[in-house]
Amino acid sequence: MILPIFEIDDLLKTLKFADAIFVNSIDEEYLKDVQSTAILITETVNDLDKRSNNRFRNLSYGVEIQIFYGINFNQSILDLEIDVARLLERNDWHMTQSKSHINDPKTNQVTKVFYFTKNYILEE
Repeated sequence: MILPIFEIDDLLKTLKFADAIFVNSIDEEYLKDVQSTAILITETVNDLDKRSNNRFRNLSYGVEIQIFYGINFNQSILDLEIDVARLLERNDWHMTQSKSHINDPKTNQVTKVFYFTKNYILEE
């Protein structure tokens, strides 16, 4: 089974709106880059649960998706975020939180944070 953070990475690449997508940490060269649109995907939940006959039957997995929009991003942010949510929902991810947009007063860069979870049924 592929790690779910990499599943999210593969899904988001299909939307082709980000200049870069990072898993777990952002490369040093992008930390101060406000021109590029970047995504950071991190793990938030990784729980084995739903025991049956003393065996785990379910993996509950959560991710945080942070989108850092380039300051000259010229697409509809709201439409894009709806596309992100619908893409993940079509792939059995459930949104648990959608945080408000944050506008950095120094750089004018807009950021958005989503939280999604997915339950994997484990086979014998």
